Amino acid sequence: MTSGLRKALCGGSVAAMALVAGGIAAGGPLNLDEAGVYTNRADLSRATRSTAQASVAEFLSAKGKTGAAGALVETASFKGADGVNFARFEQRVGGLRVYGGYVKAAFGKNGELIHVIERTADASLPVGAASIGEAAALRIAVTANFGSQPTPFAGRTEGAVTTFAKSSSFYRAPTVERVIIADAGLSEGFLVETWGAADNKLYHTLVNGRGDIVSNELRTNEDSYNVFADHPGVTPQGVVSGPGAGNAQSPGGWLSGAQSTILIQGNNARAYLDRDSNNAPDAGGVAVTDGNFLTAANLTLAPTTVQNQAVAVQNLFWLNNIIHDELYRHGFTEAAGNFQENNFGLGGAGSDSVDAEAQDGSGTNNANFSTPADGSNPRMQMFLWTAPTPDRDGDVDSDIVWHEYGHGLTWRMIGSMSGNVPGAIGEGMSDVLAIIMNNQDAVGEYSFNNANGIRSSRYSVHPDTIGDFASARGVHRNGEIIAATMWDAWQRYQAAGKTRDNILDDIVGGMNFIPAAPTYFQMRDGFLAQAPADRDCLIWAAFAARGMGEGGSMNSTGSVITESFSVPAACGGTGGGGPRLTNLTGVGTITSSTRWRATMTATVDNGAGTPQSGVVVNITTSTGASGSCTTGTTGTCSASLSNLRRTTVASVTFTVTGLNGIAGASGTPRSVIVNRP
Repeated sequence: MTSGLRKALCGGSVAAMALVAGGIAAGGPLNLDEAGVYTNRADLSRATRSTAQASVAEFLSAKGKTGAAGALVETASFKGADGVNFARFEQRVGGLRVYGGYVKAAFGKNGELIHVIERTADASLPVGAASIGEAAALRIAVTANFGSQPTPFAGRTEGAVTTFAKSSSFYRAPTVERVIIADAGLSEGFLVETWGAADNKLYHTLVNGRGDIVSNELRTNEDSYNVFADHPGVTPQGVVSGPGAGNAQSPGGWLSGAQSTILIQGNNARAYLDRDSNNAPDAGGVAVTDGNFLTAANLTLAPTTVQNQAVAVQNLFWLNNIIHDELYRHGFTEAAGNFQENNFGLGGAGSDSVDAEAQDGSGTNNANFSTPADGSNPRMQMFLWTAPTPDRDGDVDSDIVWHEYGHGLTWRMIGSMSGNVPGAIGEGMSDVLAIIMNNQDAVGEYSFNNANGIRSSRYSVHPDTIGDFASARGVHRNGEIIAATMWDAWQRYQAAGKTRDNILDDIVGGMNFIPAAPTYFQMRDGFLAQAPADRDCLIWAAFAARGMGEGGSMNSTGSVITESFSVPAACGGTGGGGPRLTNLTGVGTITSSTRWRATMTATVDNGAGTPQSGVVVNITTSTGASGSCTTGTTGTCSASLSNLRRTTVASVTFTVTGLNGIAGASGTPRSVIVNRP
């Protein structure tokens, strides 16, 4: 089945596009809707090995993205636990960040490019100026998120960021960054950060140059120390030593500055009592000058007694440092965006240790974690739980603390963990951190006073598959799907003689291979990209058991899901579960003395080698056109761009982004470059 496109050209540039024979739909410049993930090592390794930026730019240019290749600025580079090197780039135009424009790249031990995730715009397009200013953008965001409030007076402007004076309405001074928005073209807009004092909601609100809200991202996820290493129902309180100075994870040790029984601070965390919920340390406490925080708990009394409050703070501080050091060993380092005041010259932005608030008085029966960008302090708020008598304290429950810290991990390592699908993954992966660290299949059973914890089922007997995903269930319930999957994976790892270090390497390191705002299948693929060959089939088996096997897929909203319980043939499966893109070819044809036509042909099977008809092949091109063709009985379909001017259009890149509307379907994305004959 063949589709075609006809372009109307004016002065060598595309002025309009008309649909011919049901081919690629007319469209303007690509929006930043889906990330492209490139894993074909033969294709990737052709790029130069001079510098990370040069390699990425050359690769993008080869994919027809020349407008993006020259607009990248490296923001981080670091080495993973297995020796793979990673680099992250922002896209900038005229000195301004393109909102959501980024590249994550991985390089092998010999400097060869092995994996690329890109979400970029054509930086060569003209940029439309904003018709409003920073103060107006702030007013719009504040009204949307907090109701009508006075807009603070502007303070200082540094580069593209204006910081407004902090009022009592805000926990932290609001900022407005002038950015570029890619939406059917390029235009100036504003990224507004507001963090409310009363409701603890941290928002990133994108306002376009006309004053419309384009997106609104909530970045608050609700949900010698004498400590409880797990929680009082599992381990007794016991005295343990801090690491002191000199270890790689915390070179200066855990403590710095003045300490007391209700305020303990250091490079990785500042834990304090906040019963009056003013987002600052409560007054009082007893000075501690010898570094020993040894208050004993009395769990027969309320957690709000003086001694139990001291226990809460010392436990919360200890748990934050334990998980900081553990995740550091597996790749959540300074350059990867971790939480430290001093980064010791090892990359990333410092001044962002965790503000951990014990027994925060603003809520009960929950906890939350707010994650601003690298270089700003996140905040963890821990509450009391009122189901038992006396109340129980989440500060002594490692499940709750590590779940909250997990939100910071995924926001910094992956990004855009809000919305129906990414938000659910964020909740589930936070549970994963707790259940693997504690090797227990329930979360929050102590705080909630329930043997099954705070979820619908213990993860060892959880019934859900990806087919049970439904937006109406909410992010916590849907998050149980990936948490149950990773609990299954952890059991398979142990049965195969693998360790906790192995699975944490694959989880944390795998996040370098996962695009922002991921789907469940992209999480799977990221873990597979990180894991060595002897652990690949353990991951495949766990995901396939939950309907996320070979050939399965879902769209970005979770509204379309194709389940597959198949594993690859290399893992003992028979394949199947398609559709699967198996081949993509292209050809250029001269049509007149001044014009030529570019044609691509896609081949699709059912995942087991049989041609599959009726599959919609989703296509984008380097010219800005996008649309689809549908396979016939041979499993093939074609699409063309016609009337291309021979003097100005040297090549066209066709990219198959998905099948049947599912981005990341088996075999995609895949590109072919058609050169002018």
